[in-house]
Amino acid sequence: MLGEFLVRLAVALPLVCGLAALSLWGVRRGWLRLPGWRGAVLAPPQPCVLQVLAVRSMSPTARLAVIRFDGRDLLLGVTGQSVALLARTEPDAPAQEPTPMQEQAP
Repeated sequence: MLGEFLVRLAVALPLVCGLAALSLWGVRRGWLRLPGWRGAVLAPPQPCVLQVLAVRSMSPTARLAVIRFDGRDLLLGVTGQSVALLARTEPDAPAQEPTPMQEQAP
């Protein structure tokens, strides 16, 4: 029983260590990418300047998306082949409140 464990350990341990070394070598050569990895040091976390506020499906292949980037809200039309800017707001512009419609007397 102990002999069987040692045989499995003798086979599995070098195999796992070899795969780990091969993975690290692949990362250093640029064949594999790790999130946040840039060269030999980890990149510092950066604030996210892009936010997806809302996405609405208009058809199976077309969507509308509201994106906030650099203080601006962008309305994008997205299809399988293209992305089109439909509307945008100025940076940090206050949202305009809709005014109620006034009833007109006949």
